[in-house]
Amino acid sequence: MPAFLVHATFIFFTITAVSGLWMRLFPFLAEPTFTYTNVLHGHSHLALLGWTFLGAFVLFIGLAWKQLTAKREAVAIAITLFIGTLAMFAAFIYQGYALYSIIFSTIHIFIEYWAAIFIYRHCKTMNKHSRLYVKGALLSLIISSIGPFALGYISATGLKETKFFDMAIYFYLHFQYNGWLTFILIGSFIAFLYSKKIRVKPAYLTAGFWLYLIALLPSYLSSVLWALPEPIVHTIATIGVLIQWLAVILMIVGMSPMWKQLRGKLPKTIHLLLMVTTLLLLVKSTMELGLAIPQLTGLIYDTRSIVVGYLHFTLLGFVSIFILVQFQLIGLLPMNRISSIASYIFLFGFLANEALLFGQGLCTWLGLPTIPYYLHGLIIASLLLLVGIVLFWIAFLERKKTINVIE
Repeated sequence: MPAFLVHATFIFFTITAVSGLWMRLFPFLAEPTFTYTNVLHGHSHLALLGWTFLGAFVLFIGLAWKQLTAKREAVAIAITLFIGTLAMFAAFIYQGYALYSIIFSTIHIFIEYWAAIFIYRHCKTMNKHSRLYVKGALLSLIISSIGPFALGYISATGLKETKFFDMAIYFYLHFQYNGWLTFILIGSFIAFLYSKKIRVKPAYLTAGFWLYLIALLPSYLSSVLWALPEPIVHTIATIGVLIQWLAVILMIVGMSPMWKQLRGKLPKTIHLLLMVTTLLLLVKSTMELGLAIPQLTGLIYDTRSIVVGYLHFTLLGFVSIFILVQFQLIGLLPMNRISSIASYIFLFGFLANEALLFGQGLCTWLGLPTIPYYLHGLIIASLLLLVGIVLFWIAFLERKKTINVIE
C-alpha cells in the first residue's frame, strides 16, 4: 500500500493537534489573526472528517489491500478526501460557517458516499462478522448525513437560532462517532483477529451488533433531552442507552478470548493500549447512562468543559487510540521504541486533558473556584498530545515507501 496514504492521515492528525493547541493559546493572545469560532469549526471538522474518517478508510484498505481489485480507486478516494478536507478546513479558518465552508462540507458528504460504496463493494472478502459491523458502519454513515442537510434547511427557513439547529448537529455527531466510527473500527479489529486465527465468541458479537444497531436511534434522544423533556422521550432514551450499554458488554465478551491468545505475542505497549481502548469503550457507554438521569441532563449540557471532555474522550481517546493500535497491528506503523514512547506520551496527554476538563466541570457543579493554572494545564496536555503524534509520525518515517500489511 502506498506510504503517502498513511502520511496523509498523520498530516490531518498533526494539524488537528496544532489547531487544538492554537485554541488553548487564545486566552493569551492579544490580537488573534482569526476568530476563536473559526478555528473551533476548522478543528472539529478536521478531527471528525479528516483524521478519523481518513484514518478509518486507510485502515480498511490496509486490511484488504492484497485482495483489493480496485487499488487505484481506493487511492483516488483517499486523495480526493485529503484535498477536499484540506479545502474545507481552510474555508472554516478563513470565514467560519459560511458559503465556502458549507460548499466544501457538502462536497465532502458526497466523497463519503463514494467511500461508502467502495467499502460496501470490497468488504465481501471479510468474514461474516466483520462484514456485519462494516455494513452497520456504512448505514450509520449514510444516516448521519441527514444532519448536515437538515442544517441547511433549518438555516434557510430562519430557524438557525432554534433548538432544531442543535438537535441536527447532535444527530450528525451521534451517528458519526457512536455509529460509523464505532462499527467500522470494531469490524476492522474483528477482521484482524480472524486473519490471525484468534478465537472469538461469534454469538456474542452478533447479538452485540444487533442490540447496538437497534439502540442507535433511541439512544440519540439522550443527547437532546434538554430540547425534548417529555416523559415518553425520556423513557425511550433511557431504554436506548441501557440496550446500547448491554450491547457493548456483549461485544467485549465476544472478543474476550483474544486476551489469552495475545498474551506474550504482542509488545507490552500494544497490549496496554488494547486494554485502554476496551476500557474507554466501556466507560464511554457507562457515562452515557448518566444522560438518562433527568437531574444530570441539564447540568451536563450546560457545562462546556463536560461536553468538550466527553467529545475528546470519544474521539481523542477511544477512536484515535483504536486507530493507532490497529495501524500497528496490521503493519502500517512499526512496533518499535519510538512508537512505544509516542504511545505513553500521547496517553499521558490524553489523561491529563480529560482530568482537567472533567475536574473543572465538577468544580463548576459544586460552585468551587477554577482549578489553579487550569488553562496552562490544558496547554501542556495539548503539547504532549502533539509531541506524541509527531513521534508516531517519526516512527512511521522509518518504514519503506511501500508497505505490505498482514504478512
